[in-house]
Amino acid sequence: MLKKFLTVFVSLITLTYSAHAEMKVGGSIAMGLAEGDATVTEGSTTETSSGDDTRPLVQAFLEGQVPNAPVSVGIAFMPLAEIADADGTVTDASVEVRGHVTLYLKAGGEVPQGGEVYVKAGISRGTVKIADLATTSGSSLTDDEDTLLGPTVGIGYEREGANDTFFRVELNHTAYDEVTSNNDGASSTGDGTNNDAGKSLKADVDLTMLMFSFGKKF
Repeated sequence: MLKKFLTVFVSLITLTYSAHAEMKVGGSIAMGLAEGDATVTEGSTTETSSGDDTRPLVQAFLEGQVPNAPVSVGIAFMPLAEIADADGTVTDASVEVRGHVTLYLKAGGEVPQGGEVYVKAGISRGTVKIADLATTSGSSLTDDEDTLLGPTVGIGYEREGANDTFFRVELNHTAYDEVTSNNDGASSTGDGTNNDAGKSLKADVDLTMLMFSFGKKF
């Protein structure tokens, strides 16, 4: 499915560029709600937990209009997002997402009240770093990375401003594939005893964002 989406995306990008179509560039401020279910395994012991955190996020985007169609292709980039809260059996966690990129298609139509209502669908990818995750039993996982990958869908409203500017409000949701973290001896006590070896984390993560955007057409 990912290969098919990328093939269509690249084809539309090529068509957009060759036709010198309308381009849009902008930035977004968002409130992001990250929700996750995690399982920490140490030998025969398994602990499960759920957690969520709300954080402000920022991203930039670039879009191109497909000629003679109410469809745009776009790319959005979020340089860094940090999530550092959890509950249940997980007592502390520091999770960073770096280089988060979303490739998407956007289709919409005008509404009688003015402006445009649109829907989006795409693929998101980023690198997640799990650091200093501790549980009530004393288990910990430090400085491990994995890839976040999952489908993104959204709905929004766009309205034109003066001098080829535009404003948007959008709600979108990304359901990432399972991420894992494994410690093979990265942390030890002062006497050389390794307390983290053989511990692993599996987590399902979803991200919902309410975004407010401003941009300009070219």
